[in-house]
Amino acid sequence: MLNLSSGNGGAYIRFLSQTQKWENSDKAVITLPLMVMDMESVRTGWLLLAVGQRDWVEDATVGVKGKQPAPEYKRGFSVKLFSKPTGVVEWCANQVGANKGFQAIFNECDKLANQHPGKVPIISYDGSTAVKIGAGNTSIPNFSLKNWVTRPAAFDADQANADFEEPAPVPAPAPVRQAAKPKPAPAPVQQDDEEMFN
Repeated sequence: MLNLSSGNGGAYIRFLSQTQKWENSDKAVITLPLMVMDMESVRTGWLLLAVGQRDWVEDATVGVKGKQPAPEYKRGFSVKLFSKPTGVVEWCANQVGANKGFQAIFNECDKLANQHPGKVPIISYDGSTAVKIGAGNTSIPNFSLKNWVTRPAAFDADQANADFEEPAPVPAPAPVRQAAKPKPAPAPVQQDDEEMFN
C-alpha cells in the first residue's frame, strides 16, 4: 500500500492571530462551532510557514522535541477536529499564541482522558486574548472543555471518499415466467391384439 491519500482531503482551519478570526481552506472567515478533538491525531514538530512554502518535520514522539531543521522552523502542532458544519479538518500552527491556546486545552483534556475511555472531547472556542510577547503582538485562542462523546466514525473514514455514496443495491431481476409447456397428448389407449386384427 502506497498511502498516497492526503487523509483529510486537504481541509483545514487556521487562527488569524492579528484579527482574532478563524479561516477555512477556502479562505473564508468562519465562526468556529463546537468541535470534537481527535486526541489520537495530535502531533508536534517543527513547522515552516512562508509565502508559498509549508514544511512539517514531525517529532518521532509527541511532545519530545526533535532537532530543529533550520532557524526559520518554529515549534508547532497538528490536530484533527470535527463538526457537522466543517467535517474533519486539520488545525496546524506554529504561532506562539496558537501554541499556547492549544496546549492549554490539550493538557486539560489529556488529564481527564482516562476517565472517559473510548471517548473524545468536545471543545468550545471562547474568544481570544491579545497579548504582547517580546517585541510583537499576538492573540491566544481560548477554549473550554464541554463534554465527552463516542469517537465519531468520520475520524477514521477515508476522507478522499467522504462524498462517495454507495449506490443502492440493484434489485434482483424478477423471475421470468416461462410459457406453459403444452401438455403432451394423451397416449393412445393400447388395444388388445385381438381387437386390432378383428
